[in-house]
Amino acid sequence: MATRVLVLGGGSGGLVAANKVKKLLGREVEVTLVDKNAYHEFMPAYPWVAFGMREPEQVRRPLANLEKRGITYLQATVEALDPVNNRVKTSAGELSYDYLIVSLGAEALPSPAQDSYAPWSLEGALKLREALKNFKGGRVVVGVSSPYYPCPPAPYEVAGQVEFALKVKGIRDKSTVEVFHLNPLPLAGMGPVISGKVMEILRSKGIAFHGEFEPVSFEGGKVRAKDGRELAYDLLILTPPFAPNRVVRESPLAGPQGFPEVNKMTFRSTRFANVFVIGDTVKPSLMLPPAGVVAHFQGEYVAGVIASDLKGAYIGEPFNPVAMCIMDFGDNALLPQCSFERILAGTGMPSCGVMAVGKWVRVTKMLFEGFWFATLIE
Repeated sequence: MATRVLVLGGGSGGLVAANKVKKLLGREVEVTLVDKNAYHEFMPAYPWVAFGMREPEQVRRPLANLEKRGITYLQATVEALDPVNNRVKTSAGELSYDYLIVSLGAEALPSPAQDSYAPWSLEGALKLREALKNFKGGRVVVGVSSPYYPCPPAPYEVAGQVEFALKVKGIRDKSTVEVFHLNPLPLAGMGPVISGKVMEILRSKGIAFHGEFEPVSFEGGKVRAKDGRELAYDLLILTPPFAPNRVVRESPLAGPQGFPEVNKMTFRSTRFANVFVIGDTVKPSLMLPPAGVVAHFQGEYVAGVIASDLKGAYIGEPFNPVAMCIMDFGDNALLPQCSFERILAGTGMPSCGVMAVGKWVRVTKMLFEGFWFATLIE
């Protein structure tokens, strides 16, 4: 009888894990992926949708395509986890499993600013596109509403792309672009090399950065910081706050902070040996950045661990604690790389450097988009 592997979530981590488990074990496993959405979306392309470089249908693929790869896809909402009895409750009924991979992501909360735009979803990207279409110039402010949000570089990328879009529209001289963040410097957690390069690019584009800016109120076209500083805006782009996934938070997997407790080297639950948790569902508790590339490597790794359990020998890859993120600033791009080995070992901060910078780096991101779809869901 085939081993039943149930994957919850069709984002970066879940998609990679489902494909890898099936590739490694073939007919030895029955792989089922559950997601409430009909499509897998390439999230790094959301800003491209906002700025008119892509249409929604270009940045997503039907999850039903997984059936061609021997993976069962079930469109349903995950309602509850019962790891004691190896069962998951969904809107389509209960499912049983031998192994469970949880990759449900984080849960977006309502924005504290009702007049803000958030291109961190297709819907949000399209709303920002409409706002930019009608924008005649003015003060653009990009910022974060909380310390935790998907893709740490995103606010800086969006600011750069807004500046480029205003230039293309011919209204750059009628506009200002500013970024605020809780950190003292852009991507401060990645060290001075990355922070310095991002600051250099922002300055070259005339974008002001306001560090250690903790927003406490949004009203009257102004965002006010805890220390009294104020930024006026005509267009506000704001990351919404995110929280641990509710289903996981209310399950036996959760620890005191709501995030699941896992072995930081294997991502296996410390309470249930046949359960793995990856992606934004767990990364904050491991001090890893909530980025798709980390979920990607986690997905590959846990697939190998499951194969090792079933085969009796390790046949996958060791976990690669390295993240690369192509930061697209519109008319420039940056490719930073970080190793999080010291983070996982608890011995220090990540080791980061700049691999490349220049307009040509943007093309690499576009090529990766096509590679991603072709190798995982087409």
